[in-house]
Amino acid sequence: MGDEGKIPVLILQKPLDREKSARHNLILTATDGGKPQKSATVNVTIIVSDVNDNTPVCDKQKYTVTVKENAPEGTFLLRVHASDSDEGLNGDIEYSLRNKFRNGASEVFDLDSLTGELKIKGGLNFEERQVYELKILAADRGAVSLSTHCNVVVNVEDVNDNRPEIDVTSVSSHIPEDAPPGTVVALMGVTDLDSGMNGKIVCALPKDIPFDLKPSPDGNFYSLVTKEYIDKESKSSYDIYNSQRFRNSVVNINKIHSRRCN
Repeated sequence: MGDEGKIPVLILQKPLDREKSARHNLILTATDGGKPQKSATVNVTIIVSDVNDNTPVCDKQKYTVTVKENAPEGTFLLRVHASDSDEGLNGDIEYSLRNKFRNGASEVFDLDSLTGELKIKGGLNFEERQVYELKILAADRGAVSLSTHCNVVVNVEDVNDNRPEIDVTSVSSHIPEDAPPGTVVALMGVTDLDSGMNGKIVCALPKDIPFDLKPSPDGNFYSLVTKEYIDKESKSSYDIYNSQRFRNSVVNINKIHSRRCN
């Protein structure tokens, strides 16, 4: 009580938590000392104002998504979401890519600072990079901002966008007609930058010619060899093509002439 015991003073006994109870309704009762006693009551309402004492919380600590490398600009990937128990600016959340300048993510991805939507901006290339690991910061707009972060893993999926390449490292344009079967005519390497079945190469020759392809154990190199004796009088030259299935393209290896050995 205050002076002369007629002015009551309401004292806070423990800390308030607006997030648990934002409003307290009290009934103050005053009783006199007479006989019989008389009393009066008054309602006291206490509104607890917010302070920025809660850190944003992400729905997930790690988000994972897979996207094809040829995904067009504007392709939606996922939506990051964080919540904050505070109100007003203290509970408003903005999102940002924190490591965008270090790994070039800002050139590839676009993050909406208000909705948390992550989209493709452009420039995905599986052959250059297969995985992006992003850190997204979720910060409230309080006078003294509080923040948290979550991780986003973007897996880039390969598409068949590279043609096989043949590198002829050695070739003999003239061979004697009495060259024994198995004589090496040309050596070549074959590569495809794509992965999996997109990068699998099968080389083949027409069946009506006296030549064959012998692959190396790893399939990355081929030897063009004779599979029988060549008769110059029957045919003096061959146009040999190497077809690369899975890509429907044809590469001319060389014209090979047979000549009689004196």
